[in-house]
Amino acid sequence: MIEIKNAYYRGAISIDSKVSGSGIVQGYSWCLSSTSTTLIIEIAEDPAIDRESLPLVGYGCGGWIFEQPFSQQRDYIMSFIDTAMMLFRDNKMTYFPAVTCSCSDL
Repeated sequence: MIEIKNAYYRGAISIDSKVSGSGIVQGYSWCLSSTSTTLIIEIAEDPAIDRESLPLVGYGCGGWIFEQPFSQQRDYIMSFIDTAMMLFRDNKMTYFPAVTCSCSDL
């Protein structure tokens, strides 16, 4: 487990077969996850949502998402997180509104 503590955001990440992590940025919860091809950070719009409840941005919860190609290299992952947090701080991260019904309900 890698602890992250700086003036702007904090959290912890794990780099195993999958990359995962979570934390807080400006009072909002964030979640780091990976697929075989992508690293993903989600930041929940609702400050009442705790980081253990993520990922859920897009379904039931609005928020911000940032994606990049997958890598397990620690420096790449730390740079990815820093970039996402700077985009969030500068209001340049992609926002996804909440979806309140499943596709089958349409």
